[in-house]
Amino acid sequence: MQLEPNKFPIDQQLEEITQSLSENSSLLIKAETGAGKTTRLPPYLVSKSSGKVLVLEPRRLAAKLSAQRCAQILDTKIGEVVGHHIRFDKVTSSQTRLLFITEGLFLSYLRRDTTLNEFSTIVLDEFHERSIHTDIALCLIRKLQATVRPDLKLVVMSATLDTTQLENYLCGAKLFNVPGRVFPIDIEYHDVEAQQAVLEILRDSRCPKNILVFLPGMGSIRTLQSQLLGNVPKDVEVLPLHSSLPKKEQNKAFTGDNRKIILSTNIAETSLTIPNITGVVDTGTERRASFAPWSGMPLLQLEKVSKASATQRAGRAGRVQEGLVFRTYKQTDFSQRISFTPPEIKRVELSHYILDLIELGNNPEELNWFEAPEEKNLAKALELLNILGALKDNKITELGKYLTHLPLHPRLGAMLFESTDHPRQSDILLAVCIINEGMVLSKQAKFYSDDEEEFCDICLQSDLIKSHHWRDDSLSEYRSHILDMKAYKRVMELYKSLSKRLKISSEISKEKSNISDLSFALLAGYPDRVAGKRKVIKKGKSQESYNFCMGRGGKLTANSSLSTTLPDFIIVLDALENPKANAAIGTSIVAASKITVTELENSNSQFISVVKESNFNEKKNTLALSSIKKYGNLILTTKTGTPVTPKGEVLAELMQTNWPWPFDDDLKFQEYNKRVSFLGQAGIDHNCPEFTGEMFELFIESSIEEETGYQDILKRGLVNLIKDQLAPQDQYVLDTETPLKITLTNGKTFNIEYSEEKPFIQARIQDLFGVKEHPTIANGQLPILFKLLSPANKAIQNASDLPSLWGASWDLLRNDLRPRYPKHYWPDDPANSNPIRMKKDVK
Repeated sequence: MQLEPNKFPIDQQLEEITQSLSENSSLLIKAETGAGKTTRLPPYLVSKSSGKVLVLEPRRLAAKLSAQRCAQILDTKIGEVVGHHIRFDKVTSSQTRLLFITEGLFLSYLRRDTTLNEFSTIVLDEFHERSIHTDIALCLIRKLQATVRPDLKLVVMSATLDTTQLENYLCGAKLFNVPGRVFPIDIEYHDVEAQQAVLEILRDSRCPKNILVFLPGMGSIRTLQSQLLGNVPKDVEVLPLHSSLPKKEQNKAFTGDNRKIILSTNIAETSLTIPNITGVVDTGTERRASFAPWSGMPLLQLEKVSKASATQRAGRAGRVQEGLVFRTYKQTDFSQRISFTPPEIKRVELSHYILDLIELGNNPEELNWFEAPEEKNLAKALELLNILGALKDNKITELGKYLTHLPLHPRLGAMLFESTDHPRQSDILLAVCIINEGMVLSKQAKFYSDDEEEFCDICLQSDLIKSHHWRDDSLSEYRSHILDMKAYKRVMELYKSLSKRLKISSEISKEKSNISDLSFALLAGYPDRVAGKRKVIKKGKSQESYNFCMGRGGKLTANSSLSTTLPDFIIVLDALENPKANAAIGTSIVAASKITVTELENSNSQFISVVKESNFNEKKNTLALSSIKKYGNLILTTKTGTPVTPKGEVLAELMQTNWPWPFDDDLKFQEYNKRVSFLGQAGIDHNCPEFTGEMFELFIESSIEEETGYQDILKRGLVNLIKDQLAPQDQYVLDTETPLKITLTNGKTFNIEYSEEKPFIQARIQDLFGVKEHPTIANGQLPILFKLLSPANKAIQNASDLPSLWGASWDLLRNDLRPRYPKHYWPDDPANSNPIRMKKDVK
């Protein structure tokens, strides 16, 4: 197998690249537009070795067309030496040594052979697009190289990318910069509609050949195609290019001599080379993968392309000669755009990918990522997988393994798993397809209340689809004019695909949907999205809002058919967050399904719990015990027993739960525990228990006999209850060593407080005159702290050594107090004076 030499810029470096790869495990190729990296390097690698080469492409069309081109280069039929494998389309044979696959299939190859021994070299093409599949593949290939496959070669190819970080990740892999075949291009900014821009560039003499138009999706391609037909010369073909088109339609863009206007998505940005392009019209937008923040469902949102993408698109006009580019937006718009498109791993919901990694024996939190996912997104994904039951104790379950083989969000996969062998499985599958495609009702849909209706947005839409499909108006109260036909077609296509996988009929049911057949499956997929109704009074009017089982709240909007009936409990399937709104109603519920209390109680969900509560009526001196069944934070049922007068064990349990009830406070209880603690600090031998923890429970139990009632406890009092627990000798030690009162040597008696770290007395300073030695307790081991007060009972200072206070400190303190309280007695020698307050009382 020989390649025609020097046809593309990369040809001059092929030998050096191959030699470098033989000496190193990895290398990096940064190639400009038209360099020929995708169709020249892989066949060259095959021609120079006996190994098998696997090429990962981000797009299905690119994988197919690249394989076909490589087969032509190697002068072989597709499916022989060169093959491709994309979803639902595999063309290979035992001879295949160069295989192009879409990135999403890479993990299926790893499941089949965890070491990938079948391949000697793996090529990651178009790495700059940074799909999450590429990042996962890169991470796992590097792990293989570091463990069981040190012989595995890796080539990372990219167009526009800052390669410094990638070079470091690949441990200094050699970088090959390959120039492209680019002629000068004129870039102009025309803030006009795409149709006008195409017609203008078609007439411009600087663009004599084919025109490539970049559009965000198939819908805009079809719209522009219909606008152009009849408005361009008859010899100019207007051709769509999209992966969903038949192969024959796709090939028209690459063959024939007529001048062409090719309408494409960003697939033609770098993945494909279309011949004879001299003009590009760039609308500057693309459908970018993300996810709905609330539901986690994948979305394709219309976004502005990055500067790097716009540059790549423009480069397509300069492949064969000088070219012309019309951007249908302002230059100031371009200057404000981001430099590179954010990687998917930072912006998509991760649960399915994380589950795939765990199934293959990887811990996502420990993998050596090129760019790790956000910690909060990873944590949310793991939390959801545990809630659904796909993981248990960080290990994949039977459900988890089932989910990895479905091209669906784990929530929807859990619904299908739950519906296995159910007689209405087809209805559940249809519901899954509707949710996956973002519902099928047009924005103009209006709903009305019907007391006989079983309320479910999904049932309503299922029946509307059935009614339209079978042309049977009896299946739905609504007509098909509120049906979004594009969404309807997507739902039917997905249903057909999944029904084949599940081995059930590809025809949808002709029976009207039944909400009871669907509720159990919805609950399996959305166990954390149950909400209960509550009333909110606003501006004098009552409006219905809902509490979610895991906290926060929301309000049903007119987008949901349930907004006319407001069931007590619902499963919320889709909602919109408003972070600035009040937490209680900041979520707008747009799709939901009614669920009954009985269905929730019978669900065996991890969210079901039973809480025992006791409610004491102090006026009646009665206790009512309640059993509350809850779903998360939501109360399902409350069963209250007959009120009784609490006695014995019931009274003890009530006191432990509601302490210090029945007393107003437990200050005396705390004081006792402190006194016992001070005995221990002083090393005093005693057997007084400290009533904390289990000893507190024992104190309650010991205080209450079988017939002891509420009034008996109050009459006995807390102090006496404590004394009842002490032996006489222990009460004596407690009262002697940690007394509640003390009489000082000057004859004054004070209460000792035990509520702080040290026992203390609050006293006016004049009441301490005549005390020569500092008072202590606990056999002299604990000095009493005095909190000294002025004659006006205001705090002055603390004293733990009265002799020192009467000594060197006294003159300074007296000089401060005497001018403020001139009528009071301030002796020269307070230690030898009587505790007199006023001068007039001195004799």
